[in-house]
Amino acid sequence: MEFTWMVSFGLVTFASLMAVLISYSSYRKSELARAQVNEELASVLAEFKAFRSSSIGIGKKVMGIEKELAETVEKQQDLEFQDPNSLPYTQASRLIEMGADAEDIVNSCGLSNAEAELLMLVNRQPLGASAH
Repeated sequence: MEFTWMVSFGLVTFASLMAVLISYSSYRKSELARAQVNEELASVLAEFKAFRSSSIGIGKKVMGIEKELAETVEKQQDLEFQDPNSLPYTQASRLIEMGADAEDIVNSCGLSNAEAELLMLVNRQPLGASAH
């Protein structure tokens, strides 16, 4: 009976040892798989962060372009409402203020000599005003 008991104890011990070894092997495999999943997750997370950063940058650029476009449209509308014929006269008035003569105005603004002379008369300082 003692021999049977020893054999039984040996078999139970062997079976227990095998169960522990199998459990440890399974645990080790699951740890390796978990480490691999963590590495892949970290890689995906890094890619996501890069994608998010680039999409934020693109969004800011789009907003800047939209703002620029709105300003350009506004400027274009302002130009459309301006009288195209008044531009040479405005430029001529500025030239007269800077001391240009009729010939300079004709050459720079494309006005006739009579128009240049008239603008010179209109923009002349009133009598009695002192020039500074």
